Amino acid sequence: MGILTSFTAKKIEKQLTDERNALRDLSYRELWQRMRTYWQRYIIVSECIETICIDVAIEAYLIGAHYSRFIYYGESKETVRRRCIDEYMQLIDELYDRMKEYGDDMYDACARYIDGWWKEGIEKGLRRQRLRLK
Repeated sequence: MGILTSFTAKKIEKQLTDERNALRDLSYRELWQRMRTYWQRYIIVSECIETICIDVAIEAYLIGAHYSRFIYYGESKETVRRRCIDEYMQLIDELYDRMKEYGDDMYDACARYIDGWWKEGIEKGLRRQRLRLK
């Protein structure tokens, strides 16, 4: 008799492994510096804002890295963006909810910030795919 395993447990385990591998290409110093330089144009950055922006940047990066496999197999970036539009828009809305107290015109800045990190995740994910780093 074999051991029965759940596919959802295996799927979660694989997802966590992939996320850990993707995060190896990202340093906290790079995250912090890019967040500081980006948001200093708009607001005075506090420790609370730093934490929120870094958390959302990591999530956008991981979404990009996860969906990069579709680009590797031939889809365009716009098609892939439509695939993950729910998660993508949720991140933008979450960041905007925190930033709207600094001004009502922050939505575009939030969208550009998320888009930049999503594209960074796509690029690093493609690199990992091409090098077969998994």
